[in-house]
Amino acid sequence: MRATIPQPELAEAAKWAARQLPTTPLNPVFAGLLLTADDNGVNLSAFDGETAVRAHLDGDVTEPGRAVLSARLLSDITSTLGKTDVTVTTTDTDAQVETRTARFDLSVIPLNDYPALPTPATATGSVDGSELAAAVTRVKMAIARDAEGSFAGMSGVRLKVVGDRLELTATDRYRIARHTIPWQGGGEGMAVVPGPVMTANAKAFTKQTVHLSLPPAGAGSATFDGGSRQVTTLLIDPSVFPHKLDRLNRASQATAFFDAEELAQAIKQVITVNDGEKPVWVTFDGQHATVRARDTGSAQARIEASLEGDLDGIELAYNSRWLLDGLDVFTGRIAFDVNTPHTPGVLRDPDDDTYSYLVIPIRDPHKAAAA
Repeated sequence: MRATIPQPELAEAAKWAARQLPTTPLNPVFAGLLLTADDNGVNLSAFDGETAVRAHLDGDVTEPGRAVLSARLLSDITSTLGKTDVTVTTTDTDAQVETRTARFDLSVIPLNDYPALPTPATATGSVDGSELAAAVTRVKMAIARDAEGSFAGMSGVRLKVVGDRLELTATDRYRIARHTIPWQGGGEGMAVVPGPVMTANAKAFTKQTVHLSLPPAGAGSATFDGGSRQVTTLLIDPSVFPHKLDRLNRASQATAFFDAEELAQAIKQVITVNDGEKPVWVTFDGQHATVRARDTGSAQARIEASLEGDLDGIELAYNSRWLLDGLDVFTGRIAFDVNTPHTPGVLRDPDDDTYSYLVIPIRDPHKAAAA
């Protein structure tokens, strides 16, 4: 194989693909990147046994062929070369990566040892890549990254086709972040995608239309195809994702309106007296919201807020980090739907129904504060 590729494209693709791979794989072959050169250019692929990624690069191919190189070495080398053309030449036993001023001699990983990449399914619909990336950013804080066993579904993001919308949902049992974006396609589709796959690759598809293949019942694999970038991944068993969240009653007796940044700043001020993620108390009196905290000391801050409904004077207690995570997504005036001190509250934009953040209150905040 012999191909010449512009350094910026090769370095960026190698870095992206290498990030998908484990640092200490059980099988050494999964530490490699597969390069396939033909008349259409160069495909660079990585596979860890569950998730395969592919980047298509325009290049000048003088000798078609395939080779597997160390992902770490190729990424590290190409990132240092500066903006120039990079020529990759391979034989059955070795490879050279060179520019006009530098040359690197590498060993190759035996091609026969490299597993077959999974075949992507036919796309069932498409979304805007920038909107997909924004949606992942808005829900990722609620992913339960270390969940396993019967809670394993919470370590992923559920994608679900609902009419002409694609709904992304993440939860760690204590909050639910949900965002919907326009969906072009038909039929049903659902996938619980591993959280690291979603968060590592969402930005790779910005400024592109992303074609998705989502299985109707959520089992098997899903593919995200942006043309020059493609990700195919095994899915988390949909039966371990808490679908009962869809039936959670979100009816509210009152709605508080306030500025998101002002409430976030008030929380950050008062939690300076807290040791760790202790609760904060929020009280709405119809014209203001008062935020209080007490641990090594006590503190309170007040902001302007209006309350619609019959819960004037309601006091709610929340884990400060959960509340701040939800507020961080918003700017300007937002709504907080509340019921009782023991039922979930929902943060939302009153002028945009595409995103909501449900947060569970602390049922016994005084005990939590003393812990």
